[in-house]
Amino acid sequence: MSHISYSLKYGRVLTLLAALLVVNTGLAAGGKQLAGGNSQVVGTAQPYSIQPDLKTSRRQGEDRVWSQTVLLPGASFIKIHLVNVNLKMADRLVLRTHKGRVIESFTSRGPKERGSFWTLSVPGDSAVLELVFRGAYKQDPFSVDKVIAGNPVMRAADSGTTRSLCGAPDFEDVICYQGDAEKWANVQASVGVMSVGGNVETAIYCSGSNISPANHILTNNHCLTSQAQCTNTEFIFRHYRTGCNDGSPLTQDWVSFRCDELLVSQPLVDCDAVPGELDFSLASVIGEPTAEFGYIQPDTTPLVDGEALYIVQHPDGRPHEITHGSDTDVDGTVLRYWNTLDTESGSSGSPIFRESDDRLVGLHHCGGCAVPEQRNRGMLMTDLQPLLAPYLCSEQDELLPAAPGPLTETIGNGNGVPEAGETWSFIPRLLNANCSGAITNAQGTIELAADNEAPVTLSTNTAVFGNVAAGATADGPTVNFSIDNAAQCGDLISIEMNPLASDQGQFPGELQVAVNVGTENFDTLLFEDFDSGIPADWSVVDQGTGSGPAQTWSVDNPGSRSLPFVPPFAIVDSDLHDGLMDEELRTPVIDASGYQRVVLQFTHDFNWYSQGGIESASVDVRSTATLGGWLNVAGYAGADESGTVVIDITQWAGADLELRFRYVGGPFDWWWAIDDIYLLGSTGFDCPTPGDTDSDGVLDGADNCPERANPSQADTDTDGIGNACDADIDGSGNCLVDLQDLAVMRTVFLTTPASPAWNPDADFDDNGVVELPDLALLRSQFLSVPGPGGTPNDCQ
Repeated sequence: MSHISYSLKYGRVLTLLAALLVVNTGLAAGGKQLAGGNSQVVGTAQPYSIQPDLKTSRRQGEDRVWSQTVLLPGASFIKIHLVNVNLKMADRLVLRTHKGRVIESFTSRGPKERGSFWTLSVPGDSAVLELVFRGAYKQDPFSVDKVIAGNPVMRAADSGTTRSLCGAPDFEDVICYQGDAEKWANVQASVGVMSVGGNVETAIYCSGSNISPANHILTNNHCLTSQAQCTNTEFIFRHYRTGCNDGSPLTQDWVSFRCDELLVSQPLVDCDAVPGELDFSLASVIGEPTAEFGYIQPDTTPLVDGEALYIVQHPDGRPHEITHGSDTDVDGTVLRYWNTLDTESGSSGSPIFRESDDRLVGLHHCGGCAVPEQRNRGMLMTDLQPLLAPYLCSEQDELLPAAPGPLTETIGNGNGVPEAGETWSFIPRLLNANCSGAITNAQGTIELAADNEAPVTLSTNTAVFGNVAAGATADGPTVNFSIDNAAQCGDLISIEMNPLASDQGQFPGELQVAVNVGTENFDTLLFEDFDSGIPADWSVVDQGTGSGPAQTWSVDNPGSRSLPFVPPFAIVDSDLHDGLMDEELRTPVIDASGYQRVVLQFTHDFNWYSQGGIESASVDVRSTATLGGWLNVAGYAGADESGTVVIDITQWAGADLELRFRYVGGPFDWWWAIDDIYLLGSTGFDCPTPGDTDSDGVLDGADNCPERANPSQADTDTDGIGNACDADIDGSGNCLVDLQDLAVMRTVFLTTPASPAWNPDADFDDNGVVELPDLALLRSQFLSVPGPGGTPNDCQ
């Protein structure tokens, strides 16, 4: 890996007005066969540091905007690992392509409030992070510690996993079937399943399909094994070559969606799957891919030997391709297929379709062609359907609330925070979960929920949707809600749509919109991702027997467990230890006093051994509020558990709070791994002071820089415009930031008050040194006027 940095040369200051880039090159790859299935490694993480310096931001209307480009030459896509994301409600962090297409936008603590997570993939070799914010931050609102540079066509080098190329490869680009409406619809609803968590052992590429109007993705369990893995999985649509079998370029507008929850699954035990061991996972999605890409309906009509089939897949991690087979190549009774029905690693989870009616009849999961009994194998929809049925579209009339459109500020100060006296809106939505029949004259009742606290007036009490086609989502009218001036900071605004009705009857189900007046900002009291090992001020308490590398908690991963975490992580592994285990991982004492709410969050993977006897894991707290004893707040035993856990521990928080992660087991049970531990403290809800645009504590009428936070109000040239927004430093009085000001900046750059060349007028952020943030303000105001400043000022 190499690093390219930019040195400062005073004679070329104009060059520095361009964005500074940190460029990392060099890729790593590796692979591991997963349980006999066909999966494909796609990349691993490399260090990459970004600490946003918000003093380098530029003004954009009433907002401030900070941005930085991540450039990884040669990458086919980029993923960025964000750490300790903690944004104010009015602010947003946007991820874009270099051409400006928005990949996703984050608020608060990011997807599912996780705080630390991988972004979705950005096509190409560059990505742009952009923070749009209003007020100053006491601590960095986020940072970046790692990136992943995807190898060409989303894969690393061939991992050597099982292929099924029983003769010349017969793959075709899916674009060849764009003129066939039924096949093309199946292609559109088929997906890539990429699980990338920074660990090459768990970074795989598989295939799958959207099989429900409610946005449920079907793939293999050996591709999506746990809730923890779901957290780092994305489903990729519209990724194929743009020409038919001619080597044309790939689409650059493919779209990804995050895995939300693992709904139902069965493990891969053997490639000859039987009920109870059907190697499938069904997951929900954050977002609504059905609206753009449609969905596939499973078919339980039995197959017969010799029927013509086709598979839509991502073989070897390549963009979407298709293969066909029939006659003696197909055993429909047990779903075996070979010769022309080729697959490769990466094809796991591919949907299998019947040629005659383009219906989904099977799920591919294993390959091979050397031995007749070990040829390409899959699972029949006749076996899977009973397990999937609760999540599929129904043959009965069924009307469900869908995720509403985003909250929009229609009348207010534009800061993105609901406040007293403002009007906000949302769009209610309904889903017709019936496979074949339309719902007619659909409507819902809009009202304040029983738990609503704020005085709010609704613009309507009825949402009329009209007719909703089978499997479709329909939008109702925009619903406005006005917040009375009497609303208190922190009041809950809770609006529901219930009941739902149509010509087909009345339906249960409730859509709820909930938001508070003001914004709740959390301080990070503790954050630990074990990147530097177990900290010296933490305690490891070994109360078990035996010795060796796996005798207690460590970050060494002695069993080389392939877990969906960014390594290193803390793990205690009984399977590698022949003694009894009672192992504690304790935090230092944390001062959590003075906070109205204290929340513990962590990501974990508890793997339970069913043949053991005592294996368990627990999370405990200790403080004066627990009378000095350990109090259990979470426990795991009797089943595998994984994912992100959030626990409110406010009632036990204080100045002497401690946390403990305790594992009991062995000998030769399994393990418990922990990562990304947060303790977050809230001082309550904050509502901006009316008339203080930049929230720096100085009202606009008295503020010498009302759109940029500057509580010190430094104005060293006494022109009425605060240094924080005054890059006109040459003393010419022309109220224009021009080449003369650039010349002064060149002279005083990197000086302090101890230097003869020191000019306090150029220290825009009033920190005692003229440096890059000051240069950035000059860049943002170059060839424009300074300010806006207070009243009066010399440039009015």
